[in-house]
Amino acid sequence: MDRQLACAEIPSEPKRILIADEAASSRDLLRSILEAGNYIVEEAIEGGQVLEIVEVFRPHLIICDLQMPKLDGYATAAALRRIPTLRQTPIIALTAALTQTAPDRISEAGFSGYLVKPIGPSRLRQCVAEALQST
Repeated sequence: MDRQLACAEIPSEPKRILIADEAASSRDLLRSILEAGNYIVEEAIEGGQVLEIVEVFRPHLIICDLQMPKLDGYATAAALRRIPTLRQTPIIALTAALTQTAPDRISEAGFSGYLVKPIGPSRLRQCVAEALQST
């Protein structure tokens, strides 16, 4: 009896991405690009919210602005890295201005990489795909 191979790709669960940025316009832009790529997106406007949301949302990736009120992106990334279940979760920094020392400081804080605003849709999609493949 001949066997047939099932060549259909098994659909995977959509990836969850948390966006943290105090600017609503930035969050809206990122959300629209990511949701068009079938990602599930949640938003936070400051670092304290990020730390609350990750407990329930359990993101596969976090995109975090460096300049946020109350708890900035550096402190947020450092706090996230202290959570055992998030130590391997990619965290991408967003910044509007990149200084010479910023890449080192971004890395030391626990970020996996960074994007400089303004961010084009193709660059965002590429960065997200690379970050998610690394997990």
